[in-house]
Amino acid sequence: MMSKDHLEKHVRNQISKFNVPFDIEEAQKSNILISGTNHTGKSRLACNIASILQNFSWRIICFDNTGIWKRISDLPTWYQVKEENINLEYKTVSYPFPSSSTIYDTTLLIPDQQKFFVDKVLKDLWDNRVNNPSNQWTLVALEEAQLFMRNIRGSVGQNLLRIASAGRNLKVRILAITVDLALIDPSLIRLCGQRYHGRLGIEDNGKRKFRGYYGGDWCHIAQELDLGYFIYLLRDKLKIVHVPLFKSKRLPVPYMPRIIELPKPKGFWQRIKEFFIDTPKIQKELGEPR
Repeated sequence: MMSKDHLEKHVRNQISKFNVPFDIEEAQKSNILISGTNHTGKSRLACNIASILQNFSWRIICFDNTGIWKRISDLPTWYQVKEENINLEYKTVSYPFPSSSTIYDTTLLIPDQQKFFVDKVLKDLWDNRVNNPSNQWTLVALEEAQLFMRNIRGSVGQNLLRIASAGRNLKVRILAITVDLALIDPSLIRLCGQRYHGRLGIEDNGKRKFRGYYGGDWCHIAQELDLGYFIYLLRDKLKIVHVPLFKSKRLPVPYMPRIIELPKPKGFWQRIKEFFIDTPKIQKELGEPR
């Protein structure tokens, strides 16, 4: 059996194959945040992290309202969520509960439906973990996370906040992907021990927020980052990293429900045949004369 030091070395070596700076122990302790303007490599980085964790037997549940994950990730399946899956009037949702890594593509839903769907699935996930404890870790990935995390203490964000805060106890963690720190509730940012910040936008609010967290020098650097470059925060240390373009060796396939074939009804002649075959056997077992 590996010692703790050998096990940690093995984990580091495995992660190094992906050429992505990542700390799996911190991923278990806290959440992950990725920010940056459009076309900075956020989704590719998130898919890379998901791929790393899958290699360590994590289950990934991705809520994708951009449609990009099913084209670039290596998660096994994706499921198209449609309007008929959502009933806001009766507050019900129908969907296949994830038994393995899955992408829920919510591009066909309006924002209110997307928020309702995510909140309902996260509630089911929490209840499932409480009632059926598991040693398998689960990562919940959220594209365009500002839609769900602008005010995480609101009614729609209650289950998200619960997982971000206490999900470690149930082996569930969050990966949030957003365009701007200013669009994320500060309570969620504080719960992220690993952060990747791509190029910063031109909005004053975003610059002010970034400067407040990391200072003026890092704020200036963040505005000059090129595609694939991120400022990486691990606990309280910052550095600039380059993340290679993630290319999946396999693409997700559409979710196909398991079909259970029911036995075909027996025809008339089949029933007659079985009657004449089975009747002598029954009489013999009962000890009745033929």
